[in-house]
Order: sequence, then structure tokens, then C-alpha cells
Amino acid sequence: MKILLLSFYDLGKQPKIISELYKKLDNGSNQIDIIDYSIEEKDLTLDNYDVLGIYASMHTASVLAEQYLRDRKLPNKLFVFGLYANVFSEMFSDFQSIHSFDSDELESLLQVQLNPNYSYKHTVPDRTILPSITDYSHIVDGSNNLIAGSVETTYGCKHECTHCPVPIEFKGMFKTFGTEKIITDVTNQVEEGAKHISFNDPDFFNGPKHALKILQLLNEKHPSITYDSTIKVEHILKYPDYFQELKNLNMLFVISAFETTNDHVLNILQKNHSSNDLNKAVELSLENNIDIRPTWMPFSPWTEQNDLISIIKLIENYKLRETVDPIQLTIKLLIPKNSLILRRPEMEEYLLNYDPASFSYAWKYKFPNIDNIQNELFTYVLQHESENVYTQYLGLVDILESHTGETLLNPEKYNQRIVPKLSETWFCCAEPNKIQLDRIKSNKALI
Repeated sequence: MKILLLSFYDLGKQPKIISELYKKLDNGSNQIDIIDYSIEEKDLTLDNYDVLGIYASMHTASVLAEQYLRDRKLPNKLFVFGLYANVFSEMFSDFQSIHSFDSDELESLLQVQLNPNYSYKHTVPDRTILPSITDYSHIVDGSNNLIAGSVETTYGCKHECTHCPVPIEFKGMFKTFGTEKIITDVTNQVEEGAKHISFNDPDFFNGPKHALKILQLLNEKHPSITYDSTIKVEHILKYPDYFQELKNLNMLFVISAFETTNDHVLNILQKNHSSNDLNKAVELSLENNIDIRPTWMPFSPWTEQNDLISIIKLIENYKLRETVDPIQLTIKLLIPKNSLILRRPEMEEYLLNYDPASFSYAWKYKFPNIDNIQNELFTYVLQHESENVYTQYLGLVDILESHTGETLLNPEKYNQRIVPKLSETWFCCAEPNKIQLDRIKSNKALI
């Protein structure tokens, strides 16, 4: 049986789940081909295959997959997997959504015996079937450009933030991967040249004891490797001792979804943190000398002009200019099919039509002038993409000052720091923009 697996974009990382699915499908007789169109450019005749599997990892990947498949003749057997599998299969009814590799869903679809020894929890992915790790996101630290790998210690998430795609699929539950699987997978990447590993868990502190145990074992085995992770503000404050320990275990920086300083919006998003908690999280990171990289979603139906002012003031107050990617200051709320935010009564007044082509609902602002500000900010980033992020940030602040009449930049001399960051700056809950889509389509997604 000839099987083709396609990935279109996985946030700048190797599509690990493809290499895991490969182990599931590899029964000794199947011919399995894999293409990652964020890296490779190949023209294929899809109906030469018996089976086509699409990795719908997130919104951006799904949009790209839809554009690729349009007007193409497809094989008879089709399936889709990933967080957006259900959304994708609702648009393409011929695609069967696969929810678990450990179930018999694939066997039933393909009508063939697959690898009986496969376990999603324990089977080590075979990354040798993917493009080289050197082709993906790197760690940029001044003049150093280091190869970065990635791994997860858990899958799913125990939280149900209403704008996040993860709880749509996992419904507030998470599971841990086996320790040996994680350690072996990282070791394989280190042997391929990785100097840094990103923990791709939706929240590294979903199971904090498990996470720290893994990190300790990795440090014992690979003492020179550095790490980054994503941790909720709520968990940074709930587990300060665990957070403090991260620095001793080579954690370079922590990404945290601050989203906004508007407490009303934070409540609608069910983030379980307040605007004041953002200050506490930053102060804790400064005390422990761990860079915190906030991600923002400034634009939602309820955004007020003062929200934008307070975001910049927080950045200026704590001297975080280097840790905020300028594109973050333009991000809009994304509402896919079945999003939990659709259950919130606050959404009803502002929700517009569902657009199948973009896999999302349109919405309107409570304060229409906010739309003009967002458009102007994004247009600036689009037109100044080639400039460094520091210059872009100053340009965005200048636009906000012109709209608000406020002086937002700290008058003190700013000593610009060199801080480590990933070369690919994109985040799962965001609406894809022209910059990102054009880069991926031209195989230039790495910033």
C-alpha cells in the first residue's frame, strides 16, 4: 500500500507526529512517503497513492493544506490528524479525522494490519524520515545561531482557555509521555547536532514534578544543552520553587501567554490570571534571572485603547523590549469551529459569519476605532519586515502614541540587551498573516 503523509507547517519545528505516525504505519510492507512543504518543494501526483494523510497541526497549516489540495485529484482513502483534524474534516467530508494513534481508527480505514507493537506513549519517533533538524527553527543568541530540536513531555492540557485549540480536542485532560521515549528522542536530536531543545508542551507545568524529573535527567545526560518551555502565568505563580529550579537546569527562557492587560478579557478567555499577576510573573522571572517572553493577543472584540497603552507600559516598566516580538503587538483573536469562546455569552453580540476558507469566524469590535489601529500596526510590520525587531517595536509604539496622545516610551536611556530567542516567532492561537503565509509558501519561514 502506497501512503503519503503531508505536513505544511508546525510552528518552525520538525513535525514529530509524522515521524510517530510513520512508526505506526510501518508494518514491513507499506510504502510511506513524507513531505514537509514548509521545508521542501515537490510536485506530486496525489492519486498515484492509495492513501493520503494530512497533518492539520494548527490553523495556519490547515489554511495552507486547503490551498494545496484545491482542484487536485485525491486518492480513495483520506485521513487527517492533529488539533485541527475535526475542523478540516468538516470542510473536507471525504477526510476521516483520526483522534488516537493507539485506537483502531487507522486499521479500520486502511483495512490492513499495522505495527502491533506501536504505543503513542512509549514508541520513540523516527526523525530520520524527516528533513534535517538543521532546516528548522534555530536559537538566535547575538551572533550565535544554534540548531534547536524539540520534544514534549505531555500531550493535551488540563486547562480550558476559551481561545485555545487544545481544549477543543483534549477537553481539559492531559497525559504524560514515557520517560525513556523523551530521553531517547532528545538524545537522537543531540546526536544530529541540536544544541538546544524546545519543550513543546502546551504548558510545561501541567505536570510540574514530571517535567522537572525529565529536565533533571536530560541535564545529567546532556549537561551542555539548553532549553525553553511554555508556562502559564498561573503556574509560574503557583509553583515558584519549581520555576526557580529551572535556571539551574539550563532553561534559557520561558514563553508565557500574557494575552492582554484587560481583566475583563482575561476572564472571558478563562486564563486564570489577572493583569496584576503579569507584574508578579515578570518580577519572579527577574529575581531568578530567567527571561520571560510574553505572547500577546491585544485585539479581541472587547479591546479598549487603554489596553494597548498598558501593554506598552508594562513592557517599558520591566525593560522587556527585546523579549517581545513586534508581530505580537498586532495579533487578533482567532475563533475556529467549535472554539470554547463560542460558549461565552459575551461573544454573541460581536460574532459574525463563519468563513470556511479561513477555518474561522469573523467578528467585530465593540469600539470600531480599534480596527483602524490594528490595521495600521500590522501594515507597519508588513512594510518594515526587513528592519530589526528593535526598530519595529519603536515604530509600533510611535503609532500608538499618535493614536492615544500618550508618551509611552520610558524616558530613561534604554540599554538594549542581547537575549536568546527562537528564529521562528509564531504562536498557535494567532490568526495567520500575510508575512507568515508568504514565507512558508516560499520555503523561507525561518526568520
